[in-house]
Amino acid sequence: MGLFLKLNYELHYAGTKSKSEVTQKVVGYIADNLRDMAWQESISNQLRKAEGHHTTLGIILRLFDIKDIEKGKLKSYTRYMKNDDKLIIDQMLVLNEYADLPEDEMRKKICDDVFDYLKMILEKRKDRFLDFDAIAFIPLLKERIKKIKENKFPFD
Repeated sequence: MGLFLKLNYELHYAGTKSKSEVTQKVVGYIADNLRDMAWQESISNQLRKAEGHHTTLGIILRLFDIKDIEKGKLKSYTRYMKNDDKLIIDQMLVLNEYADLPEDEMRKKICDDVFDYLKMILEKRKDRFLDFDAIAFIPLLKERIKKIKENKFPFD
């Protein structure tokens, strides 16, 4: 049935080269495994009724320093685009909350924060979709996040 989720991220400097490298590795790993084509193809028929390869969820993860967030008055937001039957989810994450954590803890905390936000948004916007079962997606997303937290997937 096709891909339904696109995910991009923007990651600011974490304070030192080593912190930035670990943060880049962790966020890249999470993003790669959420936008994985094989996974999306394997669950797409459970979530969609019609054939088609249009994106239903456009997710952007932004990890910024708290000073930049406050200075720019930045916040997370969502926007449903009715003509495209697409939900844009732009999640703002405070980089300072993760940068000093060891890699495994960082991955777990970011995964938890991303899942909690996505779950809340999908539950809130579930009735907007024409051809996507957001509620059926939540447990599939939860299982995927659990595997990412446990570092079950190989690094590419």
